[in-house]
Formats: sequence, structure tokens, C-alpha cells
Amino acid sequence: MKLLYKYQKRSGVSSSSAREGEERAVLSGEEDRISSLPDPLLCHILSFLTTEQAVWTSVLSSRWRYLWKWVPRLELDSFDFTNDKVCVDFIDEFLAFQGKSYLREFKLSIDHDVSNSTLSLYGPCLGRVVDMRKLERFQVENEFERGGIVYIRFTLYACEALVSLKLHSLWLDGFKSLSLPCLKIMFLEDVGLPNDAAAEELISCSPVLQVLKICLCKYDSVVALRVCSPSLKSFTLKRVEPRYSRGHSVVIDAPKLGYLSLTDYYLFSSFEITSVAESLKVDIDVEFELMSDYLMEMKIVYNLLKNFSGVTEMTISWKTLEFIYSFHQTNPVPKFHGLTRLRATMCLNASPKLLPIVLESCPNLKHLKLELFLDPVRRLSERSTVLSRCLVSSLESVEMESPVTEIAIELVLARYFMRNSTTLKKLVLRLNQSSTGEKHKPGVLEQLKKYSRRYKLSQFEVLPVVPTPSPWPRYLYVKSNRF
Repeated sequence: MKLLYKYQKRSGVSSSSAREGEERAVLSGEEDRISSLPDPLLCHILSFLTTEQAVWTSVLSSRWRYLWKWVPRLELDSFDFTNDKVCVDFIDEFLAFQGKSYLREFKLSIDHDVSNSTLSLYGPCLGRVVDMRKLERFQVENEFERGGIVYIRFTLYACEALVSLKLHSLWLDGFKSLSLPCLKIMFLEDVGLPNDAAAEELISCSPVLQVLKICLCKYDSVVALRVCSPSLKSFTLKRVEPRYSRGHSVVIDAPKLGYLSLTDYYLFSSFEITSVAESLKVDIDVEFELMSDYLMEMKIVYNLLKNFSGVTEMTISWKTLEFIYSFHQTNPVPKFHGLTRLRATMCLNASPKLLPIVLESCPNLKHLKLELFLDPVRRLSERSTVLSRCLVSSLESVEMESPVTEIAIELVLARYFMRNSTTLKKLVLRLNQSSTGEKHKPGVLEQLKKYSRRYKLSQFEVLPVVPTPSPWPRYLYVKSNRF
């Protein structure tokens, strides 16, 4: 009840004043239609609120005093409690009140960053939550830091009704009779797994899994990750700060996989896709570091890229493109024959040299989107604005998602596409307040309009962009480290 008293005090309403209001309503003959609704319906209404908001309703009247305890949803933040023991005791009391067959959704945020925190209490507590028979959604976010991430050790039990599992900064010690027959969504962010077999078992015991996101933590022991799932449709894999710089392998066997996102900043020992859906979309942001055996590592990179030769839609980061450019000087770049849509992030200083190489590797490309940014460290020379001729007979539309900069290389690129793309129908540019007026040569846009008519473009658009306050230009492409 401590939590209840806290919320009553915060809302400025005491239990006695709430009862007085109820008595006045009865004496005046006012009808409380909401309170006359049956308990199951009222609990369903309260389930759309956070637990904190639901507790507030307990001060409305004696009719509402205990209704929040029957809501099959518990959402808590440890920061709202004086210490971790009070938080854990509150969860235990809530579970004891409801029994094992009532709770449907559980969400806990742990961000108590004080010296007297006792995170070891949460492991057994979370185990008791997972043991609830009809639990459908389970989410734990551990934001606790004391000179680094502090992991909560946790044993995952069989959950017959679980549909969504989202964990952040937990260490899975093991599994107990693990079976997740209804699980469709699994997010494991910085979740420690003891070995390769544990990772494979966690996926294989989820026969209807559709969305899987894994950010392997720095200290896990997974070396060979096997993702074998007949039902998986979307897979995101991240690893940013591994303990070992390289050497792990990935195998994907998912015949229904339609979306793959790959973020990694060290070299795979191998990456193999044995089966995916025909219309696979890929988002790749991989940074390579070639070390000792140059030929062997080039072969690894080539095999990685070759996995994506049949994809239909791809998003590719600047770091990956930069390596492909250096790669092509000694090795042929794999052809992406199935690719029809490409979204690429590219450095303006290097785009004139890099762009033809990218286009040549996509012989059937129809739609291209470019997110362009200017690197202040990289020097821009006059020669770099001269583009080599590269005909793309399939390209139909080009869109530049970032606004034109002062150096206006984007306008050079626009002319380049209109001259060399024989089937181009649509070209889209963006301008903001800093990229208009006297900073460009007079009549540049008018020349582009004439070019569009000369090369028979059916659609040439110049879209205004409203600048938004930000420490970085809005067109700078920065990937989030969080899901």
C-alpha cells in the first residue's frame, strides 16, 4: 500500500476526501454510470492505463479501491520505489493477490542507480512472473549502470501463452523445460547467453516465431550463431562492442525471412544464408577490418556480399559502401542481379568516385534513394566532381533525401543521372533555407528544369525542407545503437 499512498499524495487526494465525494454524490442523487459497470469491464478499461495511473483510480471511491489489483497488466519503474526490495515486495504482493492464472502483461524498467541497490533480488522475482500461466507479454529493461552495465541473472521458464518477449541487459543462466509454443516476437538486447547451444535452443523452441532482434552483449560466449526457424519473417542482428574482435560465424536458415538487418563492426569468420524468402529486403551496416591474412579475409567479405545477390530491396550504410569501393580495386564486386530498390548513405566528398561502382553492381536497379552528408575532414578536390560515364538502362527514379548543400554536388549528381540514365522518369531534390539563393550559381535550378525536359523526365520535383533544431544536420545519417 506504500505505492498507493505515494500516488494519493502526488495527486493531492486523500482517501477520506474521496469517500466524502462519494457520499456527496449519493446524497445529491447523482448517478455514477461508470462505477455501475461490471468488474471485468472496468478492469479492461484500466488495462489501457499504466499501473501508476490505474492506482490513482483507487482514490475515486470505495468501489474503485481494489479494482487496479485485478488489472491483468503490471507496468513498473524501480525509480518509483525507495529501494529494490520495496519494488520486489510490491511485485510479489501483486502476484499473490491475482494468483497464477490472471496476469497477461508485465513490464519492468530498472534504472535505480544508487549504492544500496540489490539487483540480485530481481532474478527470482522475474522467475515468479514468468511462471504465471497465462502471461502473454514480458518485458524487462535494465538501465542500471555502475561503471558499466550490471547484468541481472535470470532463468527462463516454459511459457505456454507467451507471445512477446523483450529483454535488455539480462544474463540468461539457463532454461527450465523451455517451450515457447506461442511466441511471435523476441527482442534480446545486450542479453548474455552462456553458449552456442543456448542461443540455438532459444530460437528452436519457438515454432511460430516471426520477429527476432538480437544484440549480442559484450561478454556472451556465442561464437557460432545458428538461426534456424521455419516461421521467421524478420531478423535483426547487432554486435557493436565484442569482447573478441572477430571470429564468430552466422548461419541463417529461414525460408520465410523477408527482412534482414545486419549491424556489426568486426569481421565475420563466415556468414551463410541457406534459405530465405524470394523477396528479401536487407539493411546492411557492416564495418570490416582487414588484419593479417588479406586474401582469406577478402574471400570472407566476398562470400558475405554474395549472400545478398538475389535481394530485391537493400539499405546500405556509408561504412559498408566505403569498403566495397576499396574492395573493387583488387576484386570484382558481386553483382546484385535481383536488386530493384536501393537506399544508400554516401559521403558527398567521395560520391562522384564511388557512385559508378555502386551502380555497376546493380544492373537491374529501378529506384535509388541517396542520403548524402558532407565529411568536414575529407578534402574535396575539383577533379572529384567529374563523374565517369555509367549507363543504367533500368533506373526509373532517383530521390535525394538530404537537402542540397552549399557546395551543390547534389546538382552535379542530378545532371549525371539525367544524362546517363536512359529510362529515368522521376528525379526528386530537396532544398532548405541554407541551400537557396546566392550560394548557388544563378539559374542552376532553371538549367535542371531544362535538362528534365530535354531528357523527357515525366516528374521533376524540388521539395522544400523545414530545418529542425539539431546538433547535427538533419541529413546526417546516424544509426541508433538501440532497437
